[in-house]
Formats: sequence, structure tokens, C-alpha cells
Amino acid sequence: MIRSEKMQEIISYILLMGTIISASLVVLGGAMYLIQFGTDGMQIEVLHAEAFRASMEEIFRLGLSCSATGIIILGLLSLIFTQIIRVALLCSFYTYVRDYKFAWISFFVLSIMIYSLSWHN
Repeated sequence: MIRSEKMQEIISYILLMGTIISASLVVLGGAMYLIQFGTDGMQIEVLHAEAFRASMEEIFRLGLSCSATGIIILGLLSLIFTQIIRVALLCSFYTYVRDYKFAWISFFVLSIMIYSLSWHN
């Protein structure tokens, strides 16, 4: 049987590694972006939310394109998926130890997180 302390160690390790990987990707992508476009002027259209609407498929495709913006997006996605993995592990752990109240709460939170990834206006 998995003890609560062991599960806390596993989750803290996943959170630590996910945060380090995410931060590394965002810093790497940011540095690449500054090297490529650091001397260009800022366009105000970039700041509008409509410019960033995309499906999950487009976001993944851009994230894996190895461009500066793609690497930044990949870092942000890894941060999001780190949290989804954490909640999924908690949900399975609570189910395993038969704490169904927290298992349902974790499952509800996990459902909202997954739904929010696929939600479109």
C-alpha cells in the first residue's frame, strides 16, 4: 500500500521536474526570440487576445515546430500538463485509499482542467 508520505514525495518530484522543464523551455524560447527579433519594434496587434486564438492541434503543432514562439508555448503547455498529471495522480491515490470524497473532488477538478483545454468560444 502506498503511504501518504510516499505519494507526497512523488507529487513533489513531478511538480519540481515539471516546473524546471517548463521554466527552461520558456527561458530558452525567450532567448531565441530576443536573438531573432530583439531589435524589431513592438507591434500593438500582438497584444490583442484575438491574435492568439488557436485550436489545441494548432498549439501543439506550433509548440513542436522548434521556433522561438513554439518553444515558449511548449514550456507553457508543459506547466499546464504538470498540473493535470498532479491532479490525476491525486485522484487515483484517493481512489486507491478509498477516500471517495476527495477522489470525486479531484476527479471534478481534473474534468474541469481537461475541459478547459478543449473549450472554444
